[in-house]
Amino acid sequence: MKILMIGFNIQTSIFPLGLNYLKSYAKKFHPDINFKIQEFAFGNKLNHDINKNLELQVISYILVEKPDAVCFSTYIWSAELVRTICLSLKKISSIKIILGGPEIDNSYFDFADYLVIGDGEEKFVDVLDNLTNSKTNHSLVNLDDIPFPYRFHEGPKDYAAIRIETARGCPFTCAYCNYASRAYKEFSLLYLEENIKYLFENYTFRNLTILDANFNLKKNRMKDVLGIISRYSKDHKINFELKPELIDEDVIKIIKDSKLNIFCELGLQSISESVLHDTTRSYDLEKVKNGLDLLNKNNIPYKIDLMYGLPKDNFFRFLRTINFIKKYSRQKGVPAHHYMLLNNTSNSNCVRMFENNSSMVIKTDTQDVLDLYKQKLFIDLINKK
Repeated sequence: MKILMIGFNIQTSIFPLGLNYLKSYAKKFHPDINFKIQEFAFGNKLNHDINKNLELQVISYILVEKPDAVCFSTYIWSAELVRTICLSLKKISSIKIILGGPEIDNSYFDFADYLVIGDGEEKFVDVLDNLTNSKTNHSLVNLDDIPFPYRFHEGPKDYAAIRIETARGCPFTCAYCNYASRAYKEFSLLYLEENIKYLFENYTFRNLTILDANFNLKKNRMKDVLGIISRYSKDHKINFELKPELIDEDVIKIIKDSKLNIFCELGLQSISESVLHDTTRSYDLEKVKNGLDLLNKNNIPYKIDLMYGLPKDNFFRFLRTINFIKKYSRQKGVPAHHYMLLNNTSNSNCVRMFENNSSMVIKTDTQDVLDLYKQKLFIDLINKK
């Protein structure tokens, strides 16, 4: 049996981590299946013709490969593209279609033969059991049971960016984030030591991104993981996300002592109490100020991300958040993202552009689309200065 696994990204120089996780785990239980991973770069959608050419390219590739089933990794940037390709494929082929990823919605993708919702490793094996009329004995209790995907990748070993997970899920319950629906689990330090060593010895890359939702959630563990990386890294840029309220003297010391080329990202979103309360995001503004002060004094590079269009927000509340960034941070611009209402999240008092798939919010309880567009124009203006 042949399973074709397809993903989409802005560029092909980023390792296809999600699909390789599925493949490496599935190979343990279905070693005779031929898995083939192919990533396509959609770049900037300059016009209708270019976008349609990509769709035709993918459909043609699938038909040439002649798989028994094709599996699509579906994210917010590719959901519409995947849907269009699959609907076309259904008209001209009997190839089974498997869809997985955070954007999966039963009604929007009701044409698929199989939907994999949530963490995919176990459920993907269930699908393969069904396709092969077999029953494997599998139970993913420990994340260490997932083979390190970089060990089984059959493609190139040279990438601009490499991503790893040291943990999954999040103990916090922010309503706008689908991490909140996943229980927090960790890969063991032994697993990370063995596999990070392998990664640096066998791959060429410039940037390493740690995908954990809050890398400074546990300070001792953060110290241990950076210690592992520092033993093998040679001038790589290390990126990770910190929870601003948890930045203290200990976290700064861990970063400085690692002697790594580190860049931090901080997801602040808003400083409005009513906005954060409505999105069930816990925060302590004084601790945020203290964390920023420590980053500034120690010359640790960072970026603060904001979000506009959240429930209860308005232009003046958002402006106060921008003023806070200008006052307490050293960054010149203000990275701000239009709130995208994700599938399987709990912010229901919003209207989004497309009802059944993750998309931009166009109306909230306090703002309409004109208000949101004015904020975008304002952000563009201040970032040009």
